[in-house]
Amino acid sequence: MTGGNESCTAGPASMSYLTCLTYILEEWTGVEHIGDYLSYAFYILWLLFPLVVVFVLPGVIIILFYVSILLLHIYKRKNELKEAYSHDVWAGAREMLATLWDGHGRIWHGYELHGVENIPPGPGLVVFYHGATPVDFIYFSARLHITKKRNCTVVADNFVFRLPG
Repeated sequence: MTGGNESCTAGPASMSYLTCLTYILEEWTGVEHIGDYLSYAFYILWLLFPLVVVFVLPGVIIILFYVSILLLHIYKRKNELKEAYSHDVWAGAREMLATLWDGHGRIWHGYELHGVENIPPGPGLVVFYHGATPVDFIYFSARLHITKKRNCTVVADNFVFRLPG
């Protein structure tokens, strides 16, 4: 048997890593039966896990927006000298961000774009519905840029431009 100051691996009776960790936490905190408290905490964590998942995806999208802005800022600072001599200095930045957002759409949502071959070579109008966030348009324009090397311009109601952000 192990005592208060002995190692968890000492003695004839071996114990699991979690049991050893429980004994160490009981000794360190001075709380008896800390395993009961930990099992209650794990139960609460398991119970609230769906709420955590609901808030993780919007958080990841917001972080990805800020990462995109940061990457564009770094790209601008890096290519200030090239801008005077190059025709389109932002082509590399468009490719980088299109790849970033397309990867996010494929990994998080399994986003696929079907029927791109039906878009005419000249001007066209694509009408779509989006929910509370315009992330599906971002995925669409990223995939369109990767496959067809075309940019898509947005037409929106005046109400959209009154929203903050």
